[in-house]
Amino acid sequence: MLPILISWGGQSVFAYPLFIGLAWGLGYRLCQARLPSDIPVARFRAWYVGVFLVSWAGSKILYVATQDQWTPELLLGASAFWLGGGFVFLGGFLAAAMLALVWGIWDPKLHWRRTSFTLVPLLWAHALGRIGCFLAGCCFGTSSDVPWALHMHGALRHPVQLYEAAGLAMLAFGLNRIPKVRLLGAYLMGYGLLRWSLEWWRGDEIRGMWAGMSFSQWVALAMLAVSLPVIIATWRIRPLPQN
Repeated sequence: MLPILISWGGQSVFAYPLFIGLAWGLGYRLCQARLPSDIPVARFRAWYVGVFLVSWAGSKILYVATQDQWTPELLLGASAFWLGGGFVFLGGFLAAAMLALVWGIWDPKLHWRRTSFTLVPLLWAHALGRIGCFLAGCCFGTSSDVPWALHMHGALRHPVQLYEAAGLAMLAFGLNRIPKVRLLGAYLMGYGLLRWSLEWWRGDEIRGMWAGMSFSQWVALAMLAVSLPVIIATWRIRPLPQN
């Protein structure tokens, strides 16, 4: 773990917020490089800022909702909470998905067939963010004696953050080879399987366990369930022209 990358003159550069910022910047640049020619850059930029704000709020709200102890003041007025650590990726993803659905109805130019080009950049950005988790020591795995186990929080543990980063990178490589119109179903299935599997080594009991599975695993199963009809519905859709 290396939560503080650089420290000098009483000032410190923390790994987690730095990597979160780098992840959003990388995601934007990769999306911009893939932007369909008929979507104005200004319109995409507004959409991206909206996704950023909504997903930030969603990840914070789900983090609070899954804690044992919290107060309304934490959500309403604590700037240290809103600007600091404490995120749940799935909360941000669900909030961004709802925004994308509503925005797609309001602005047909940015419906899901068009915005699916953002999914591969999302995977790369997410992988970079998980490296930030690893350096900060959050989202750590269960105790383990495997040869590659790393010492975190007083025990040798699965470096599950690095597992996920590697899995996301492999998923990004795989999804980069399929038509954009089929990316949504493939992403939901691929990440659902990845997250459901990794949770066994993460031991994410802090957000509650139901029927032997964590909250994140149930969300992952929901993603898998949704992916099947999406894949079936998009299988025969003619791919949009590539830029």
